[in-house]
Amino acid sequence: MKPKKEDKGSYLLILRLNKPKNIQIGRLGIIFFKKGFYIYVGSAMRGLSYRVKRHIGLKKVKHWHIDKLRQEALFCYAFTVHSSIRVECKLADALSKITQWKVNRFGSSDCECETHLFGMSEDPICSKEFQRLIKNFRLSYFEPVEEVKIGK
Repeated sequence: MKPKKEDKGSYLLILRLNKPKNIQIGRLGIIFFKKGFYIYVGSAMRGLSYRVKRHIGLKKVKHWHIDKLRQEALFCYAFTVHSSIRVECKLADALSKITQWKVNRFGSSDCECETHLFGMSEDPICSKEFQRLIKNFRLSYFEPVEEVKIGK
């Protein structure tokens, strides 16, 4: 099955660590992760749904920083923002304003962002600011998939 042409954009993965842990994250080295919820921002300009499904699973070749964290953390949720333009850095900037902490240099080796991984002690899904952020990005970057003709 080939991905649809429109299947591109950015995504947020919500993971949970039930206890504090030191984790080896590639070239970043050993990083201490607090107990809590982690929000990772990524993008896939082809095959967005496949990328998200890949991150949900545990059996995979470890390519990215998030793959190492995913091995240790529980998957909670995934949110997508379908868009033909990259908005992951804008998402990361918006998240930096509403989260409690960040993990420097995580997942941002291909851009100028400080990080693409943020943390909160409580489930972000319960945060009005987080809900607003998701809604605003989905509406701001909404792109109709196809023209719909009504009538003859």
